[in-house]
Amino acid sequence: MYSIFLVDDEELELEMMRDFIRWEDMGIYVAGVGINGKDAQEKIHAIQPDIVLTDVQMPLMDGLELAKWVSEYYDWMQIVFLTGHDEFNYVKSALHVGAVGYLLKPLDLEEITGVMGRVKQKCEEVRLKYKSIQMTKAKLLKELLHEKDAVRRLQLAAALGKLERREVAGTYTLALCSVDRFTGGETSGTGEAAISRLPEVAEEYFHAVRKDAVVAALQEGELAIFIEAEPGSQPGVSHEQWGTLQQTIRGLLGLSVTLAIDSEETGPAGISRLYERARNLRDERFYLGPGQIIYAGDVKSGYPYDTLPPFPEQEWMEALQQLRGEDAEGVLGEFLTNVRQLRIDKPLVYEWGIDLLARLEERLHSPSLQGYAEPVKRATLYQSIYDCQTLEEIEAAIRRAAAHYLELLMERSTDKNARLVQQVCQIIDQTFHEPITIQSLSSQVYLSPNYLRSIFRDKTGMTIHDYLTRIRLEKSKEMLADPSLKVQDIAQKIGYESTSYFISLFLKNQGVTPNEYRKNL
Repeated sequence: MYSIFLVDDEELELEMMRDFIRWEDMGIYVAGVGINGKDAQEKIHAIQPDIVLTDVQMPLMDGLELAKWVSEYYDWMQIVFLTGHDEFNYVKSALHVGAVGYLLKPLDLEEITGVMGRVKQKCEEVRLKYKSIQMTKAKLLKELLHEKDAVRRLQLAAALGKLERREVAGTYTLALCSVDRFTGGETSGTGEAAISRLPEVAEEYFHAVRKDAVVAALQEGELAIFIEAEPGSQPGVSHEQWGTLQQTIRGLLGLSVTLAIDSEETGPAGISRLYERARNLRDERFYLGPGQIIYAGDVKSGYPYDTLPPFPEQEWMEALQQLRGEDAEGVLGEFLTNVRQLRIDKPLVYEWGIDLLARLEERLHSPSLQGYAEPVKRATLYQSIYDCQTLEEIEAAIRRAAAHYLELLMERSTDKNARLVQQVCQIIDQTFHEPITIQSLSSQVYLSPNYLRSIFRDKTGMTIHDYLTRIRLEKSKEMLADPSLKVQDIAQKIGYESTSYFISLFLKNQGVTPNEYRKNL
């Protein structure tokens, strides 16, 4: 839709125009109203509508004076006059200051519709022309980002000046808009479509907030946004407007973006320097995380030495080996917090991350874990780290690898313990008739008595004593089927020297004495 600004010193007529004409049906919305030319000037400057419909005769500043002012500062705005005097002089004056047409009072709906149809056509022509100019500017400014030759820079600056209808090209500030990584580190088909629409959404946003901005698409998912300085005013976009742009992109495209904003103003000759500064700002995302708005002056100075602080790798590995996952995470987190605060150069951090994962990978494929994990190529490790945009992502990649290692260690520990418990059960099954103690069992499987008690209960749900008792009683019930065997003989055969103890134990577990059990067979 196109916006229209209404100006009339008759408040009743102004209200009727605003509220009773069905502008929406014509693809137009009322952006504001003014009661005379002076009142309208400030509002038009702030709103910058596509169309100004103004009465001719008004106090303080009439419609013709207002139209001259609009033509001088906003020559792209379409002006339509509103007058009750059907006189040639008014029409001639209106056309002389660039009006598209005029409307006579009282207003006729059919006449309004016809005039607005012509006005919208002019507005569309203006938009197409503006878009063409902006595309050409974007191409020239994009070339200036990397141009080193001084003569070529002068040629590009002269071409910009012609487009801006100035003897010398204007000045700009520069911001970079960079798409943050998609979930899982891969760009989906939907994500690619959203990225392709990013320049269009950014251009429409700046047009809506009436900022002279040139949007140039760089590598995939990154835009250079050149904000043109307005003569006699402060250039730039407010912090709030940058935040709204970020929210607009997220809302319309579902993309998280990082904005790197340098407020320094420069002409074409300094564009490449601004670009380097903006890239350095953008790289702060590595430390700050995604979805940030990063301003020049907020960046901390880097660590003065080309070395990392010492990482307590042995402590970290020991924590993992002993299945103390939280302790390992604490060691890693503290180290990377230090790296973030010191602003260690990214290449050093990437190299450290790759080397650490490589050493962890060696442990994953050590003989103790043989068969539990498939080998990972170093190239894959390299890619998994260098694909990370932020230190937070590197930390997450290392945590995932450590969690996998812990999982395998626990699986190995679980399987090993299961085998040990099975071995203990076999020993009991075969030697139940002999004196058996926890010490004798633990020495045979090379575990401490307490640890053996723990894993046996964990795997079987009972104590070793309970299991031994169950086996002995089961054997005794088999022997009771043989009438030639006396109860005291059976007690000794299953490992109990005391017959009375055996009888009481049998009664407690079976509810009957051995002899009563035999009678019921």
